[in-house]
Amino acid sequence: MEKKSSVALVRKIIMTLITLLVIAYVIYVICSASFTQIKTETAKIRTVSDSISTSGYFIRDEKLIKYDGGGVVSYIAQDGEKVSKNQTIANVFPTSDDANAKQETEKLNAQITALEQLEKTADTITLTPDEIDKNISSLLVQANMNVSNGDYLLADDNFSDVLYNLNERQLVTGKLDGFSDKINELKSKVKELEKSSSGSKKSKTIKSSSSGYFVSTADGYESIYSSKDIENIFPENLDSEKIKPSELPEDVIGKTIESVYWYIACPVTAEQAFDIKNADGLTIDLPLASNGKINVTLVSINQETKTSDAVVILRGDYMNEEMTKLRNENISLNLATYTGIYIPKKAVHESELTKTVEDENGKETTVTETVKGVYVETGGTLNFKQIVPIYSGEDYVICKESPEEDEVFSDDVRVLKVYDDVVVEGADLYDGKLVGRIS
Repeated sequence: MEKKSSVALVRKIIMTLITLLVIAYVIYVICSASFTQIKTETAKIRTVSDSISTSGYFIRDEKLIKYDGGGVVSYIAQDGEKVSKNQTIANVFPTSDDANAKQETEKLNAQITALEQLEKTADTITLTPDEIDKNISSLLVQANMNVSNGDYLLADDNFSDVLYNLNERQLVTGKLDGFSDKINELKSKVKELEKSSSGSKKSKTIKSSSSGYFVSTADGYESIYSSKDIENIFPENLDSEKIKPSELPEDVIGKTIESVYWYIACPVTAEQAFDIKNADGLTIDLPLASNGKINVTLVSINQETKTSDAVVILRGDYMNEEMTKLRNENISLNLATYTGIYIPKKAVHESELTKTVEDENGKETTVTETVKGVYVETGGTLNFKQIVPIYSGEDYVICKESPEEDEVFSDDVRVLKVYDDVVVEGADLYDGKLVGRIS
């Protein structure tokens, strides 16, 4: 009897376990049917550009600078520096040692002048160490920005000002009473250099024959196109096989860019030419010359017919050392810039919404429209939120952050907001559905 009782108990336990497993499976199936797993991305503000990728041939009014004498040319003017007519742009020395000695002497004299000026004004310094530190930090930030933008002349000035502020701080904090010892040391070095540089007094000077931006190099393309040719440049004229650099004479030591304006000739399709013509404002991206966008103006669209390929001529005036050396470059031509809430296209859905409207006679009618929107997860529940797109890219959409009242279907409709958790993956989505996130 005891054996039969034990068997019955085991059977009962087994049946109970099977029943619990069946119930658990049924619950799992029911939950799986109504509790969808989703993946979300946080909606954030982004700025994007509607751009055309093309090549750009830079055209400038350039005049070669020549020197046919002997010796070593030592440039005074820096690349990208604006010079006037008859301004000295270089010295010519008998030997390279003389040239190096002259450059070093000028640097030392500049340091001497700065220290002497600082000593004269030491008693009138009212800045505190903290204020000087702030000035130094600001100058370093400016220097970094100028280096990033290719404005090396401005960056060099920033670093000189940093050194001045550091010396000023030493006076304010009492670490130094003055710079007499340092000044005397620098003057001694200058005298030594002057003695060793026997030919420095025999140096010649080279002057600029015209005003403009100075460049210490030439590439052979200077005489191919100028601003006078821009209306007659068509796609076939930009064929790389036809544009060949000229062989430069040995006496060429640089050039001047004689106009504040430069031009870019860009080959484009007929459709792109139409878009460029109707663009509200144009900028270009030139990573080699600037971290920011450079403003340009449309000057001409050179096109045989309205349906043929074209060359667009753009004009700009931003200049730095790197800009003076650009010739054939890949550029991104920006037709417009849009700022708004960025969402992937795969997150966009359509939903039919209904509202009741009242006409001027007080008669109510029902209006149904298909509205674009996204599903936003809040506390495990989906909410459909309307979007107002302002720009559509290849795989993303930029939406208005604050749509106008008449752009929203009704007062009852939710609108996408920054930092909403937008559903980018999930099946059978609808408003009010319970969901769980994919880990």
